Amino acid sequence: MRKITFIPLFLFLTLSLQGCWTWKIEDNRESAYEPVVMNRTDFEQAVKMKVQENTIKAGKIYIKDNLLFIADVNRGFHIYNYSNPANPSKIGFLNIPGATDVAIRDNILYINQAVDLVAIEYDPIQNRIQVTNRTRNVFPQKISPDGFTYENSSANKIVTDWKE
Repeated sequence: MRKITFIPLFLFLTLSLQGCWTWKIEDNRESAYEPVVMNRTDFEQAVKMKVQENTIKAGKIYIKDNLLFIADVNRGFHIYNYSNPANPSKIGFLNIPGATDVAIRDNILYINQAVDLVAIEYDPIQNRIQVTNRTRNVFPQKISPDGFTYENSSANKIVTDWKE
């Protein structure tokens, strides 16, 4: 009879005291990447059209009417006239640091610019843009490719990319 009461009591004590012990594993690793950081003012003012830029890291491709958008990851979008798919002609480059994705409705581009969601009206005839709305801090700060976060982050410091 003693063995029967001892086993449940032992199990109960073992399971109930399990939360009392903690194991701390220290991670002394460092990221192989350095954050590319902009202050908020420069970050917001960097959104503009440029005539020409070389593609560094091509990303997703979007087609809307006669326009072709090619993402340049964390830099912006190359815009082409796509009225002749056999021979697209370059219109310009939408510089928007930290951008990786776009959704398009009518002439409004909805772009994730690092931590912000930005709505931009694009006029393809005059090749001009106008930021119509910016919702700040919708997304978390960018994480390095090896899983690290920027330790000195604040509302005024935005990580737009990570470089080796």
